[in-house]
Amino acid sequence: MNIGSRLDISQKLHADISLSYINYNRLNSPTLGDDNNGSFGKGILYSWPRSYKGIEKEINILPDGTRNDYGGNYPYTFAPPHLWWNTYKNNTELRRNKLIGALGLTYDVTEWLNLTGRIGTDFNLDQFETRNQPTDRLGVLNGFYSNELGKDVVLNNEFLVTAHKDKIRGSNFDVRLSVGGTRWQRERYGLRGNSGRWVNPWLFNFNNYDNIQTGPTLGEFRFEKAINSLYSFLNLGYRNYLFLEVTGRNDWTSSLPKGSNSYFYPSASLSFIATEAFDLSKIKWLSFLKLRGAYAQTATDTDPYQVDFVYSTGTFGGSQTASLPTTIPPIGLKPQQANSYEMGATIGLFNDRVNLDMTYYHIRSFDQILNSPLPASSGADQIRINTGQLENKGIEAIMNVTLLERKGFFWQTGFNFARNRNYVVSLGDGAKILELANIWGLNGPAIAVREGEQYGTIVGYDYVHHEGTGKPILNDDGTLYQISESRVPIGNASPKFTGGWTMRLGFKGLTLSTLVDTKWGGDVYAGSYVIGLQTGQSPETLKERLNGEGLPFTDPSGKTSNIGVVLDGVYADGTPNDKVVHYYFKYIGNTGGWGRFITTPGILENTWVKMREVVLAYQVPEKLRSKTKVFQDLTVSLTGRDLFYIYTTLPDRINPEGSNGAGNAQGLEWASFPSTRSFAIGVNASF
Repeated sequence: MNIGSRLDISQKLHADISLSYINYNRLNSPTLGDDNNGSFGKGILYSWPRSYKGIEKEINILPDGTRNDYGGNYPYTFAPPHLWWNTYKNNTELRRNKLIGALGLTYDVTEWLNLTGRIGTDFNLDQFETRNQPTDRLGVLNGFYSNELGKDVVLNNEFLVTAHKDKIRGSNFDVRLSVGGTRWQRERYGLRGNSGRWVNPWLFNFNNYDNIQTGPTLGEFRFEKAINSLYSFLNLGYRNYLFLEVTGRNDWTSSLPKGSNSYFYPSASLSFIATEAFDLSKIKWLSFLKLRGAYAQTATDTDPYQVDFVYSTGTFGGSQTASLPTTIPPIGLKPQQANSYEMGATIGLFNDRVNLDMTYYHIRSFDQILNSPLPASSGADQIRINTGQLENKGIEAIMNVTLLERKGFFWQTGFNFARNRNYVVSLGDGAKILELANIWGLNGPAIAVREGEQYGTIVGYDYVHHEGTGKPILNDDGTLYQISESRVPIGNASPKFTGGWTMRLGFKGLTLSTLVDTKWGGDVYAGSYVIGLQTGQSPETLKERLNGEGLPFTDPSGKTSNIGVVLDGVYADGTPNDKVVHYYFKYIGNTGGWGRFITTPGILENTWVKMREVVLAYQVPEKLRSKTKVFQDLTVSLTGRDLFYIYTTLPDRINPEGSNGAGNAQGLEWASFPSTRSFAIGVNASF
């Protein structure tokens, strides 16, 4: 629910009020990743065949309400044996309440001077509850209860004094000067507890435990951070075609040590509107031309409690414990900084029926805060450093076109394009490679950054190639490839470009809007595809097994059938492989998976085009609204999100956006769920 209003308290005093409330409830969050007892994704990949019918649904829960353990003889390994019990009897529930509110007051002191004050909050309250039903008739065995409360509150208070004057002192200059400040605060608090080994039947309570050794486990989480800021903006305009903006900002943060917790960063931008400065009326097709350039410095801090050693406390055997962090804090932590340069142009053509906006940017980031790995013998896993350097450059382009415009009807479309390249210049004095995410630890691929390479590098075990032929080397039996001793770069998750296409059709009060977006290029390690090849779940494995499209192969019993293959490669001496082997060797052991197996076959191009959103909206005509004497505007809409993929390069209907990581760690997929469509009905009213 969203409510917003502007009130004119007097001719000089105005108030802006906005309020949003979200109530969100989710029952039974899906279990992801490597969990033999709960992960549906792992079960469907490793164990359950395509013919799996789920017939144990009827017998997993016995007539007396207890759980059937099948006498310990559940036939599927690496699959949750109690899928149906977990679904109906082991429940989790997330309840979230979110309130976003803001109140702003603006006072017009004079025609050229106004004062603005604003207070805002973002309040979140989450409760996550777990209830696992007992599996026996007594109501005690395997019973479990946990409850977690989390509060996250952001307060943002700011003021702004603005003086503005057009044609100052009779000149051709327009001037606007603003001076302001902000106080930003964030406080998070979490409390979690769970029961011990039950003694009281069917009692979902923290105090349900049989002795102090298996008693309830309690934990707390705290996060407090504040930033004070002062800033100023100076805008100069000359004859409505030349504009200069200069800004300066200084932040004081609580998360950095004294001596470096205050940092200043300026910016400047210059724009020139050629169609206002010159008479270009002879160029009939050109209606607007604006050139711009900008330079900016930015700086950011980090999370709190990164400067000193912070102990983790707990209990063991009823006694208090404390442990050191596994990451050594830095000495003299500094803010992360970046210098950016940007230039661009905005062009309007054919009476602004076609509008183009193009931008080139170059960003150099330094003093980046990273965690560098350490040998285990040091007593810590990582050390936090403050010397990372990145370089980011790219182009962005947007084009909007009005195809048709008539009375009561319009047809508009738009395209956007972005290409970005992010390089790691330096990781400082620590390790020369930094792992961001992985699957299966050292037994699988990882996302890592190396000095001099593009961000998003995928490392894994690769083929050993023959120096003379460049072909992968096989063993003498022609059944197994040699692999690299350690993980090496084998792909990169960064796309070649991203883009989108929008379209809007309007007829009287009815509007249809669509959004198609795309990610073109970039690699992904498709773990679901690899495991599907190993277990025979992928349709690709039917080529020799079912369709008989292999080479003639005679098995040990003397039976000959078309199930043979010749693996592409050479022997150690460079001689081409010519041995016909069973098709098993094409898929098992040579396609990757958990362990020191070749990773390269799982590296696939991840290109997709998706119907992201369709919105159908109807604006109630003014004639009908006026009869109610209530609504100034009333619009009803139906929205569909993440509807379907128009095109994807990944096989076996693997979710192209199902990466296990987020942010900079994207590029690894394994046991991902399909994407979820969502539909919403909205009402937007103003009074």
